[in-house]
Amino acid sequence: MYQARIGSPFGPLLICAGAKGVTGLYFSDQKDCPMVAGAVTARADSLRPSSGMAGKVPLRTLRPVRCAQHKAHIGQGTHYQDLAATAPQLLQENVPETVRDLFNGAQRELLQYFAGTRTQFGFPLDFSGTPFQSKVWRALCNVPYGQVISYGQLALRAGLSPRHGRAVGAAVGRNPLAIVVPCHRIVGADQTLTGYTGGLSRKVALLQIEGFELS
Repeated sequence: MYQARIGSPFGPLLICAGAKGVTGLYFSDQKDCPMVAGAVTARADSLRPSSGMAGKVPLRTLRPVRCAQHKAHIGQGTHYQDLAATAPQLLQENVPETVRDLFNGAQRELLQYFAGTRTQFGFPLDFSGTPFQSKVWRALCNVPYGQVISYGQLALRAGLSPRHGRAVGAAVGRNPLAIVVPCHRIVGADQTLTGYTGGLSRKVALLQIEGFELS
């Protein structure tokens, strides 16, 4: 398995890949990010995924509302151009050319997503969880850009019953592929944000990219 660091508007990402595709994509400071040389300390809001405030309002209580007119909140400014000009930082020697190409392609598509110009990802994924987790993660991949659904709805899409909601929530929380397997599109039964392994402030930002306002 090979690893690289890539930049994002929300801090560095660790990407893991092998011959079959990308196996992991983590915010470098989220609690379950694999340990690598020079790793940063986990952020407080990733240790407590439901934490964070917007003024005096807890982020977990916000509800995403689709904007009438979608405008990307990141845009292609100077920061975006700087990220695009920086190649992935390889963390091993002798990385095969096919994996290098995968890292470069994934970085390019992610930056397009952050800029609001990409709604689907095309690079291959290689799931490595349990059969139940993989079923949930594949169902997550079918939640369209710009939509949010509840854990119960996700259970139904995975061919499960609503009573599997808690187990589905646990599988969502162990999703190893942030952003591309879009667990940020999953909300509570009351449509509130509930939590996010990478920190709720990032969940808010990702939903804003996809055209949501938070109320």
